[in-house]
Amino acid sequence: MGRDGPPDQPIVVAMIGVNGSGKTTTTAKLAWMLKQDGKKVTVAACDTFRAAAVEQLKSWATRLNLDIVASHTGADSAAVAFDAWQAAKSRGSDYLIVDTAGRLHTKGNLMEELAKIRRVLQKHDPAAPQHRWLVVDGSLGSNSIEQAKVFHKSFGLTGLVVTKLDGTSRGGAIVGIWRELKLPIYFVGLGEQPEDLQPFSIENYAKAVFGL
Repeated sequence: MGRDGPPDQPIVVAMIGVNGSGKTTTTAKLAWMLKQDGKKVTVAACDTFRAAAVEQLKSWATRLNLDIVASHTGADSAAVAFDAWQAAKSRGSDYLIVDTAGRLHTKGNLMEELAKIRRVLQKHDPAAPQHRWLVVDGSLGSNSIEQAKVFHKSFGLTGLVVTKLDGTSRGGAIVGIWRELKLPIYFVGLGEQPEDLQPFSIENYAKAVFGL
């Protein structure tokens, strides 16, 4: 997650995926991890479609003392992203993490909303979002591969975060996603606590999935 661009502008990480994959929780955990590493982070509550998502991220932000930019339910998610980038820059944030609405990869209007968020961010910084990560539920199996292919085609993914590996020995679908798309796996979610988001380790993954 190195810096790519002017040092006075935030690196933008967009969290993408279907409903229930754990994007909002992962957004908060990632922000906390970066903060523990001495980075200044702003989170953007761009899942304005689901009222609970905004409140959930606000709750995490309060709990972990995170800077957050949010609006009301039904607000234009791209407008929230636009404002969040400005706020992140004015606050001197190293990172802006954007929590987007969960969407089925088959819904064209929601996929277009993602593209709009990207266009708006690029008005501030042509390179944004520098990271576009698909958050994958590790228990879903092979259905994740088709999801990833569609999101990658529409949004140009740069990596994966695999969640919910704590309660399952599955998660083998991410091998298939890597073979199809050659996307790196950056983090895995192993539980509910902030520290349960951990950098991906091929050794630990092999032990969890294959019992090695």
